[in-house]
Amino acid sequence: DTASALIGLNLKISGEENLWSRRPAVFDFNHQSNVDLVVMARLLRRDITGVGKQELRDMPIIGRVLEASGVVLIDRSNTVAAIESMAPLVDAMRIEGKSVCLSPEGTRAVTPKLAEFKKGAFHLAMQAGVPIVPIVIRNSSDIMPKGEMIYRPATVQVEVLPPIPTDSWSVETIEEHVEEVRDMYLTALGQKRPGHNVEPLKVVKK
Repeated sequence: DTASALIGLNLKISGEENLWSRRPAVFDFNHQSNVDLVVMARLLRRDITGVGKQELRDMPIIGRVLEASGVVLIDRSNTVAAIESMAPLVDAMRIEGKSVCLSPEGTRAVTPKLAEFKKGAFHLAMQAGVPIVPIVIRNSSDIMPKGEMIYRPATVQVEVLPPIPTDSWSVETIEEHVEEVRDMYLTALGQKRPGHNVEPLKVVKK
C-alpha cells in the first residue's frame, strides 16, 4: 500500500472474488513492468511466495531479502534445473498452505503483446495439486515501461479469471493446457495467436 501511494498506483479490479475462492493456488500474471510485483503484492496480500531469475541474487539487499522470504531464484537458461529448483514450492503449497505467484512469460514483455508461455508454472500447479488462477494485467507499463526508471501515476486495470483445476492434468497433456490458458489471456487482452482468429468472448443477451 505504501509503495502504491509513493508511485501513484491505483487498481481497477474485476473478478476480485477469484483471488480468495481457492487457496493455495498458483497465481499467473502477464508481465509488462517492474510495477507488476507491486500489483501482485497488493492483490494477493498474504501467504504467498514466488519465483525469480537467479540474477536477482546479486542485487544488493534485494537479493538477500528475496531468498530469506522463500522466493526461489532459478536459472532460466537451464529448463530442467529450473523445474527441479522449484520443488520446495510444492511443499510450501502442500504443507504450509502458501500460494505461488509467477509469470509464465518468464520475463517482461517489451510491448503489450503476450509472449509465449513457459511450462514451469503449470508443472508446479500439477505437482502440488492446486488450481491455476490467471491474472490479466492490462496496462502496468503506463506506470513504468520496460527500460525506464521513472514512475507515472496511473490506474492499472486487472482482471482475475476463475481458478482452473489441474486434477486431471498429466505430463503428456501439459502443452495443451498451457495453450488453453494462454488463449484465455489472449481473449481477455483482445489479442490473437498468429494464424488463429481468436475473437473476444461475446455476452449473449436473452
